[in-house]
Amino acid sequence: MLEIPGPPGESPRIFLPGWGFDGRVLALGPASGSWLAPAGLYDPFTLAEELALWLEQRGSGQCELWGWSLGGLCALDFARRFPERVASLRLLGVRAAWPAAELAAIRRELREQAEDFLRSFYRKCFLGYRAEYLAFQHRLEAAYLNQAQAAPELLRRGLDFLALTPAPVSSTLAIQGLHGRRDLIAPVGQRLRLPGVAERVLEQGGHALFLEESLYKADAPPPARPAKDLIRQRFNRAAATYDDHADIQRQALELLAAELPPSLPPGPLLELGCGTGNYTRLLRQRFPEARLVSLDFSPAMLGEARRKIETLAPPGPKVGAPVDFICQDAETFLAANRTRFACITANATIQWFSDPAGAFARIRASLLPGGLLLATIFGRESLAELDQGLARVSRGQVRVAARLFPDREELQRLLTAQFGEVELREHRLTRRFSSLPELLRHFRHTGTGGAGLARLSPGRYRELAAWFAHRPRGCEVSFQVLLAKGRAKGGQDEAG
Repeated sequence: MLEIPGPPGESPRIFLPGWGFDGRVLALGPASGSWLAPAGLYDPFTLAEELALWLEQRGSGQCELWGWSLGGLCALDFARRFPERVASLRLLGVRAAWPAAELAAIRRELREQAEDFLRSFYRKCFLGYRAEYLAFQHRLEAAYLNQAQAAPELLRRGLDFLALTPAPVSSTLAIQGLHGRRDLIAPVGQRLRLPGVAERVLEQGGHALFLEESLYKADAPPPARPAKDLIRQRFNRAAATYDDHADIQRQALELLAAELPPSLPPGPLLELGCGTGNYTRLLRQRFPEARLVSLDFSPAMLGEARRKIETLAPPGPKVGAPVDFICQDAETFLAANRTRFACITANATIQWFSDPAGAFARIRASLLPGGLLLATIFGRESLAELDQGLARVSRGQVRVAARLFPDREELQRLLTAQFGEVELREHRLTRRFSSLPELLRHFRHTGTGGAGLARLSPGRYRELAAWFAHRPRGCEVSFQVLLAKGRAKGGQDEAG
């Protein structure tokens, strides 16, 4: 029988935890006292009836229901069968579908090396919440491992439930779906989407979203990631000035060019985010006979790239393969792509992607067996000096957009999950500006805005300028450049 300890309440707030967890995990979060939750592992196939009976015995007409991961699917099942019992429903980190092969692999690891698998699983669940993960290891992990060993059937039942397709629920219910941009267990691109469900993506959130304090504040600010339309507008405006100011991007390109192999297997090349075509020109010169597909979502940038390639071609009959320019968002292109490429490459582009995990999976699927991914990616520690100054003068309310970029550990995990051979190297580039206004001009002329400076009041702007002026190295900022290489495994199944 379902056991949910806690005081009686007319409309209790109930939390249904994810696979392998129980209500004790709430003690790690900021709102542990406001939830009731199962005291141990539960059977997802009987949970709905048991929860309805529990509410009836307590005299509670309705409940406010929160479901995390597997618990979210159970919450949906309860809401479908007992809609009159649900006042509101929030779904945290719920994935739309779990492929049969993935579930089979989990079952196999549970049979062969359950403890090692569960430790790794718990670590992924807490990615992005280091302090809470350390507390979990110290206070709960051993108990959870013992619980799993004592009740392996409940873990298997949970996997069976994950294999089901969620059924529709009443359209009259107030349902909100919450997702973490950095969730590795239920990536944003694979999130459950239902008609009428209000969605919100937490830009810094991982899988363990119940640890996010902002969920419990009615006035929580909206996500800070710039919309792609805004990013596109900035790059459009900067197309004519980009080449004169993008020295950091040029240095990143030099790092990338040094890693290009002397030759590639037969097959086309794909360049993501070609910008004004500096890398496009280099690729055309290095591999003149290969078909090159270069795309960018900024029409103005793409026009500059076309002109570069046209001036590169000598007069007379065309020699070598053409460059196919496509004006499209890279993630949209990858989602619809059916062509296999010998190499997919990008300079300073992937950090802007909304769903890096999904993008890397689609890149792997778009590579020929043995194909190469080669990219420079600006990391989260870019512009750390500016971020420090902004946080200081805005009391933590304004931060740089780079805080939304992937960090090195996350990139390593994402790449390793998709590619047979992975190499990730870090470089630090610095640029000194004469003043804060010159730094702002750099952002404007390269289209790489999004630092949040426009949100500063004039007074705080002056504070930030003074803060930089008094630093030993003045207005110097650094850029974390992560050079990523991935080789697709051989064979049709591995490559696709």
